[in-house]
Amino acid sequence: MRGKGEERRTDDLRNVAVASILEITSDFLYVENLDALLQRIVKVVSETFGITKVHIGIRENDTGLLAVRAAHGFDAETEGRLKQVKYTLERMESDLKPELKIGKNAYYVPAENWEPDEEDLIFVARPERIERARESPNEWHELDFIDFLMYEKDGTLLGYLELDEPNDDRVPSEETIRAIEVFADLAAIAIQNSSLYEKIEDERRKIQLLIDLIGHDVNNYAQGVSGFIELAMARPDIPQPARKSLAKAHDQVISLNKLVRNVNIYAKVEFVGDKNIHPLDVVKTVEEAFSAAQSSCPNKSVRMILKDDGEKKLSQMNDLAKDVFLNLFSNAVKFDPHEKVVIEVDTEDRTIDKVPYWCVSVADSGPGIDDSIKEKIFDRFTQGPSTSIGTGLGLHIAKALVEIYNGRIWVEDRVKGDRSKGSVFKVLLPKYTGWMPRSDTELQ
Repeated sequence: MRGKGEERRTDDLRNVAVASILEITSDFLYVENLDALLQRIVKVVSETFGITKVHIGIRENDTGLLAVRAAHGFDAETEGRLKQVKYTLERMESDLKPELKIGKNAYYVPAENWEPDEEDLIFVARPERIERARESPNEWHELDFIDFLMYEKDGTLLGYLELDEPNDDRVPSEETIRAIEVFADLAAIAIQNSSLYEKIEDERRKIQLLIDLIGHDVNNYAQGVSGFIELAMARPDIPQPARKSLAKAHDQVISLNKLVRNVNIYAKVEFVGDKNIHPLDVVKTVEEAFSAAQSSCPNKSVRMILKDDGEKKLSQMNDLAKDVFLNLFSNAVKFDPHEKVVIEVDTEDRTIDKVPYWCVSVADSGPGIDDSIKEKIFDRFTQGPSTSIGTGLGLHIAKALVEIYNGRIWVEDRVKGDRSKGSVFKVLLPKYTGWMPRSDTELQ
């Protein structure tokens, strides 16, 4: 039986193993690349358990071969050669004989139990010691290695973690082996998560490419149609009823272009909307959005009255934030019946549940929005009874982005109780104070 001191050492090593994998798991939340995670794992194994040289092999889905994907402790040239090495499952089975099993999924293969080939010698740091006899059972031989097999949730072999050389040239103790086993099991989970993330990212890129291709072609066709309509409208002999029909068709083409753009933005919001969050100036973002909206409506006189004290107003956002206000401005311009469009924008401080916010108000002079649909207009592809509400996608994009930034968006009557005087959209964004507020309390 093991003594209490030995049990404590085992517990300590296991605690170290768990602490190390928890650190990796925490780092993994920000790791988007499987190879980066694997490199981190071999480094932690080396530093935590006193292993000079260690590497990881991962089973390839297409070939079924075990390919070396990460190594630590080797020089750059050797590491490059190692990453060209691939093993068959048959080779692994021949090396890892049942009698060499020293743990649940661990195998210690001493030099006396296998014959290396030329490729295997790449892992040998000191080839001059290969013929050297083992002086004691616990001495590490140059050809020794220990493999920890890693499995997927369904029991399929994922890969292996291999110890190639301990720091002290001693066979690792039973306590160390058990601790590394714990580490390897948890590392397998992180590797599977990373692989799944990469697969999702690959699918996202394919979908985004498809959306880009469709958007590009639709816009090209729409521009052609728009050009023909404009040529027809320029003819002096076109009857007035036909001219009105052509004008409506032209408006539909413009709406199609806007829809394609919104679909593209919506895809980005769904896939990468929470990436690259950093402090941005709210007022500058508003100004850039207004400039874009103004340039997209050259046939209308559009002016913004901005009430602001000139101080920088920072909030945690990303480059998609401009689309929040671009959609609000575009709708305000499109549905304002006046010849000259004036949009009033105001910024003010608000504090909710002790959290400071910037509140941006965008007021228009459009037909207004009925109380019964004020909340519904932010739903995806939801329209009210009036076409003045738009397609329902632009406002949903605005809401999705604002919620990613931990804010809130809603709409009120410009004149309380009289929707005919226009609407005012309120955008609440957390102030940047060096941290990201994440309150579950509903914003009122």
